[in-house]
Amino acid sequence: MWSPLKISVYRNFWICAFLSNMGTWIQDVAASWVMTHLSTSPLIISLLSFTSNLPVVFLSIAAGYFADLGHRRRILLISESMMFVAAAILAYLVWSEQITEGILLLLSLIMGVGFALSNPPFQSVLTDLVPNEEQSQAVLVYYIGINITRVLGPTLGGVVLGGIGPAAAFCLNSLSFLGLILFFWKWPVKEMAVPKDEKRDVSFIEKEFQFLFSFHNMKLWVEIFIVTFFASSLWALYPTRGRVELGLNSWQYGSLLGFLGLGACFATVYSKKIMLPERTGLSLAGAYFVYAVGLFFIGMAPGYYFMAQGMFFAGIGWLILATLMNMSSRQLTGKSHLKATMLGVFLAVFYAGMALGSVSWGALARMGSTKVSLLTAAVGLTVIALYKFLNSKTVKSL
Repeated sequence: MWSPLKISVYRNFWICAFLSNMGTWIQDVAASWVMTHLSTSPLIISLLSFTSNLPVVFLSIAAGYFADLGHRRRILLISESMMFVAAAILAYLVWSEQITEGILLLLSLIMGVGFALSNPPFQSVLTDLVPNEEQSQAVLVYYIGINITRVLGPTLGGVVLGGIGPAAAFCLNSLSFLGLILFFWKWPVKEMAVPKDEKRDVSFIEKEFQFLFSFHNMKLWVEIFIVTFFASSLWALYPTRGRVELGLNSWQYGSLLGFLGLGACFATVYSKKIMLPERTGLSLAGAYFVYAVGLFFIGMAPGYYFMAQGMFFAGIGWLILATLMNMSSRQLTGKSHLKATMLGVFLAVFYAGMALGSVSWGALARMGSTKVSLLTAAVGLTVIALYKFLNSKTVKSL
């Protein structure tokens, strides 16, 4: 399984990506912590998730298309540099106590733009660094690294918040982008050269549109949107629930995402038993239900320990549903000559649900309470899980 790490270019990429993901999780903890000090409104706090997800909806398809044109390296350098600068500015403004709600949301939006531009070409680069026979292992090892950072990053973020302060957390995130910037700057895989008298055929043809909007694919896009809409309630409301309502300290608050990562790691360990290709529908139904259980625990939690358990269950469900949705979309890209563009479509649909859901659950929490919002989302996901389970059983019996 670890054989891709023997390839130096992949190993360097993996290390740089690992450090960057660590920085991102540290920033997530620090940003929501700072926002809860600037405002106690669930709607305002949920806008932090909304602004970071919204750019993916509008930019990921275009980013994937330009990556397919042969500009992956250029896009990655620009986007990673953009996030480096935004994180550095955020660190300075927090350190100098000049940060405001509007500035934090604006810089979060800029970070979201950088993420939106980088993700489709980044996903396509991942399998280009190893031989064809090792691509599946390369993807698996990469996601193992991500799950490790899900545990270590938020926990370290909580320690940094309590020991040094949020400015240091943003500074660490800024520095974490330098590795990937250096990697893509020195990346040995050159951009595809296209002679001036030739034009590379990367345009959408009628078959591409028919494939993209076929009934089977439209069902997949709709399911992804609805599920992420309900799932986004956690990301939008856990800062309000943990910091404002339960009054958690910096270490406890940071460890919440650590428990989410711990649940994801648990799901990874048993992934071969849970995520079998022939039972994808049943696995997704189970993931939706387990995530709903996590939302229920978080909404009803009287204190830190119950909320930590809820985050653990949510982490299990999140890893399974996000991975299987990503795998389903990757199977679609194998039938298209516009691989990065098709990945961009998946990301646009996924984060459309996250963005619209975040602001919707924040608005509902403002009118009612975070408890009502989280329990409503839990009921919604439970209904979807039941429908998915019954539909999968029917299809299997046929």
